[in-house]
Amino acid sequence: MRIEQLYYLVEVSKNKSLSVAAEQIHVSQQNLSVAIRNLEKEFGVELLVRSYKGVSLTKEGEEFVNKAQELLTKIDEFYSQFSKPLPKKVLKGKLRIDVVPYMTLPDILVSFYKLHPQVNVILEEHSPQEIMCNVAAGISDLGIIFRTSEDPRFFEAVHDLGLSYESILDDKIFVCAGKKSPLKNKRVITHTELFKQKLIVSEDLYGWILEIIKRYQDPADLQIQKSNSMQIYKKVIEEGLAVGFVTGIGLEKELIFKKGEVVPIAIEKHNNITIGVVYRAVNSQTEISKELIDYLKLTTQDYRC
Repeated sequence: MRIEQLYYLVEVSKNKSLSVAAEQIHVSQQNLSVAIRNLEKEFGVELLVRSYKGVSLTKEGEEFVNKAQELLTKIDEFYSQFSKPLPKKVLKGKLRIDVVPYMTLPDILVSFYKLHPQVNVILEEHSPQEIMCNVAAGISDLGIIFRTSEDPRFFEAVHDLGLSYESILDDKIFVCAGKKSPLKNKRVITHTELFKQKLIVSEDLYGWILEIIKRYQDPADLQIQKSNSMQIYKKVIEEGLAVGFVTGIGLEKELIFKKGEVVPIAIEKHNNITIGVVYRAVNSQTEISKELIDYLKLTTQDYRC
């Protein structure tokens, strides 16, 4: 149990809505929901009744919230009595970040900017291989990539380029299909079924996706379309002309999924990935890049796909 989980629960009980509470305390609804579910699992109780109208507390939930409020009050008193105010860290400068396409990080970067408004964040999209080369060459300060656990050469490449790597979170790759797609009602898809479909992939991720596909089938037998435009990529999927790919954390951030215009489909197996950060040796890291890495870890710690 963590203090912020109790804080989340109390805020949800006040607002009677996960979405409203998430907006009030500036966390994603997915992270908020997962944090409370983890709390329920840890204590073996159901705290919330969830419905399309919102949420309400169970009897055990009401008792839990009362105790949580007492505990949070005591913690506030403790901090008031013993903590000394620390000088606010003021960061200034430029931070160049490379990310893989469709990583959907804008909300995290916007909240980071609100904390550090004097930092100019420059974001560019590249393939995982290009990102690692750009960071090694000093073109970018750090890179946010995803990798599969089945790639034994990854850490060799990191070492050869003189980079450091830190995992941020474990995730999954999902197939995404539009409402006009024949797959719209599927919830799980096998590789055999998937490879019968027309696929659309970001041009930057084309080589990376192909390497994964080669483990199961010759890519020459497949219909794969490249796209270097996010707008075209989404439109093709929405119209059911092809199916694409998205990370689990992307599902909670992309509006097309929230509106139901595109549905996610779980891949039967072998779709685990790890999202992580690559950067140059610690002694060459800037204070801004260190702060962003810590912030990424903090803002994604409750995410579990």
